[in-house]
Amino acid sequence: MTSKVINREQCPACASHGRDNSQDNLAIYDDGHKYCFACEYREGKVGVIEMKIQSDTNTKFYNGNAVSNRGITEKTMRFFNYGTISTKEGKKAEIASFYRDGKIVAQHLRGPNKTFRWTGDSSRPTLWGQNLWRGKNKRLIITEGEYDCMTVSQLLNLKWAVVSLPNGAAGAVKAIKDNLEFVNGYDEVVLMFDMDEAGQEAAKSVAEFLPPEKCKIASLPYKDANECLQKNESQAVINAIWEAQRYSPDEILHIQNIEAPSESECSVFPFPFNSLTEFLVGQRSGEITLWASGTGSGKSTIIRELIYDHLQAGRSIGAIMLEEAPSETIDDMISLMLNKPVRVIRAQRMMKDLSIQLGSKDICVGVIDDLTDEEYADARSELNQTNFYIYDHLGNSGLKNLCSRMEYMAVSLGVEVIILDHITAAATGLMGGSSSSDYDGGSSERLLIDNIMKEFRALVSRTGVRIDVVSQLKKTNKAYEEGDRITLQDLRGSGSLSSVPNTVIGLERDRQNPDPIIANTTTVRVLKNRLTGRAGVASCLFYDHTTGRLKELDWAFDDSGKILVDS
Repeated sequence: MTSKVINREQCPACASHGRDNSQDNLAIYDDGHKYCFACEYREGKVGVIEMKIQSDTNTKFYNGNAVSNRGITEKTMRFFNYGTISTKEGKKAEIASFYRDGKIVAQHLRGPNKTFRWTGDSSRPTLWGQNLWRGKNKRLIITEGEYDCMTVSQLLNLKWAVVSLPNGAAGAVKAIKDNLEFVNGYDEVVLMFDMDEAGQEAAKSVAEFLPPEKCKIASLPYKDANECLQKNESQAVINAIWEAQRYSPDEILHIQNIEAPSESECSVFPFPFNSLTEFLVGQRSGEITLWASGTGSGKSTIIRELIYDHLQAGRSIGAIMLEEAPSETIDDMISLMLNKPVRVIRAQRMMKDLSIQLGSKDICVGVIDDLTDEEYADARSELNQTNFYIYDHLGNSGLKNLCSRMEYMAVSLGVEVIILDHITAAATGLMGGSSSSDYDGGSSERLLIDNIMKEFRALVSRTGVRIDVVSQLKKTNKAYEEGDRITLQDLRGSGSLSSVPNTVIGLERDRQNPDPIIANTTTVRVLKNRLTGRAGVASCLFYDHTTGRLKELDWAFDDSGKILVDS
């Protein structure tokens, strides 16, 4: 039986080429099929069409009915050729078509419960809606999804260029790079992505590679443009376009967006040595101080004094002592609490017991053995009450592991000061361990130290924690163990050891000097002082073997520049 024409409407195939402005090319027959005599476009069973003219493949594309939904009018749906079909299961699916050279090449199908699938060639889709615009104008608005795209376009009376990403925020960078010629044809690009974390991160990523004078990022009061429309906040969408902010990387701030530093945001506290406190105007949170010396010149001894002073003041401390066991660190801290060299006393006792067994002469190192089990236990109990955390590295010296533990100390434990003794051992461990490739520079001490210092700088900036780092010196013709002067060029491993820290301190000691006072005195020389620029000798510290403690000495320079100390 011959079917009859009962109505006419716009042919979507002709419309995709900019034709059929009269909107009557497509004949609708009483048996349900549709046919366009202008381009031979045909619809048979509702929901399925065969695009003989529009596609060079045998792919069957879908033609849905324009149904007003989520505040989007039927007119807008038709303009974007966005339709709804019924699936074989009787459920609804929505269709968004993608064009290339005027032909449909792919369709994005949105099923129930936000299930998505593609049909056709979706390898490098255009931006959705791109076929509707010339690619040259003043402003282009890019949204994250089709409904947001139609929302914005509808609010702008379908006159401004609006497109959306084909694969959401996750594929934003690739989608815009694939269509960069089209995007760059506009003087201004406004990114109106979703206001969730994924959307905003995608917007920043896209803005990073677009010309800086071109890109702006819009801000909405709700998750996306369509939600604003549904909540009767249409004007907010329009305002967001005009008020979109020109993209600027997080690191580049206009002066008006920088808050004045607050004294309460930075903690300052004294050193355990008065002259050093005066010289450096104390020590501050959010800073890095590097301590460097030759072997046996007092680095670890001074570090332990720092830890003890912090604990006495009630501050929380994290210690990473890579060349000693946690039990040794504890004994050294108890030594400071009791003013008795615990480990030396115990070693002397063991040697005495061995001498008795061997029937040899007793050995005495000149330390009074008056340590009792009770006072040791009391000191250990007191130490247990402090906020002192020790990293038991157990050979896990990988940089990622080390940095994550320091982050945990600073953020989760609220540690105010972290001590690393020492960075040279950390880098050596990375070079020799299986984890040496977890950061760039796995076989290079210099590159590894660069990465460690970069991570430390980021950590103190992010958390406000203070870090004291111990470093060794280069092997040169200098005799550091005989008190030779230290310079910044003597730091071992990397230029970042002198450039990254706020303060660099060299510790000099003439261990071979026949004068026992000089032989046990460490000269504290400030090599770098970012706060005031003041450098030079700041203090002289004498190590008392009988107590295991350091104390400041009065000192002066003679006419030849030699340091004189007064015991």
